[in-house]
Amino acid sequence: MSDEAQAKVSPLLDSREVAAYLKVSESTLSRWRSAQTGPPFLRLGGIARYRLDTVDQWLASAEDDHAAQG
Repeated sequence: MSDEAQAKVSPLLDSREVAAYLKVSESTLSRWRSAQTGPPFLRLGGIARYRLDTVDQWLASAEDDHAAQG
């Protein structure tokens, strides 16, 4: 993989890191995964991992949804 391609790959975060980033508990994040209402995630070896750019996109879409309602 070239240096340019590697620079474009978003880092993977674990549940603890994403929960801290979103300022929610890990149990809330787990509940969101079960309900399929939280940020999209990958399962790698049975462990949930999140791409930082995907979490940011999920946040942006949540903002857009609330703006449309208000």
